[in-house]
Amino acid sequence: MKYFALLISFLLSLKSSSQNLLVNGGFEDENICTEYKINCSPEAWISTGNAFSNYFKNPQHTYQGKHCIAVEAGVTDKKYLRTFFRSRLLCGLRSGKKYRVEFYLKSLHPILDSTGIYFSPNDILFEKNSLLQVTPAFFSSSSIEPISNNDTNWQKISIDYIATGKELFLSIGNFSKRDINQETGIFRENKFFIYVDNISLEPLGFNEKICNDWKTTKEEIYEQNERHEYLNKLIAYYHRIDQIPEPPKISTTTVTIIDTLVLPEILFESGKAVLNIKSYLMLDSFCKKISSSNVDSVVIEGHTDSIGSAIANSKLSYERAKSVTNYFTSNCKMAQSFFITRGWGIAKPIADNKTPNGRQKNRRVEVLLYIRD
Repeated sequence: MKYFALLISFLLSLKSSSQNLLVNGGFEDENICTEYKINCSPEAWISTGNAFSNYFKNPQHTYQGKHCIAVEAGVTDKKYLRTFFRSRLLCGLRSGKKYRVEFYLKSLHPILDSTGIYFSPNDILFEKNSLLQVTPAFFSSSSIEPISNNDTNWQKISIDYIATGKELFLSIGNFSKRDINQETGIFRENKFFIYVDNISLEPLGFNEKICNDWKTTKEEIYEQNERHEYLNKLIAYYHRIDQIPEPPKISTTTVTIIDTLVLPEILFESGKAVLNIKSYLMLDSFCKKISSSNVDSVVIEGHTDSIGSAIANSKLSYERAKSVTNYFTSNCKMAQSFFITRGWGIAKPIADNKTPNGRQKNRRVEVLLYIRD
């Protein structure tokens, strides 16, 4: 039973991260920096401060796994000194669409409410202006699940965000206008750390998915290995020429549009799975739509009424759906792999099987066309 529970937990973990538009949100993948050839920071995430002191590899510090990051919210003896972590998005967000940002925070100090998320079209590493002048998209205090500023345990932050469509980078840090520079109260420690772990960004729309070229973008993100002197030299170069690097060009998330065609029983020979010649005009018209669209998949499902045995109805519903699939594969010049054929028998009625009119509505084949926008 224990192993079964672990397997279910693992599968749920895979499912929950399948649409994450951020890579390495658990900070487990270690970057080998160009300068020192050591794993001093997480892949895909770059700190505006010292990478060595902001990457923790002790499981006692983490919410999950072996790694987490720590942003410096303030320093005792230096005014407004803070660090921010930033990462590139895998896919561009769609304007007006809603996304959920989730992450876990922990601090020994009552400062969690000052932590914010900032979306930007450009890389903040090359900004000349101080991030103190920036207003984040939201603070952690806006979490759906309220947080306690005095709780020193890990706390989950969950916030829904409506995109502008200009988001290419995400940054996390202390965006409060108030400085934190008093004594930490911890022996030989002058930094106010906020620990961050398991950050994710996912679309809330059920038909919005991660972009098709996300793997290529991930490879590009992981290829950036400058973390110390080389990164500082690159930043200094862009400051000297008074420019910022050209923003990366990434695909937006994929939205699937569903178009439905319902074939009533009259388009089949009575009690059989053979298509009636009257169905050809309708199927040819739909075939043109399939051929001219960016098709993700075509699901063809057969249904019957409740008259007769369940086994016979299941077989008839599948065979009718398969007849439609065969027509499309023969006439639309599309590979069989695009089509999914199912026979539901009596399992999914749309009307009352107790009346002749209801039973007639239930005897049908539905064609669901999923188009990538």
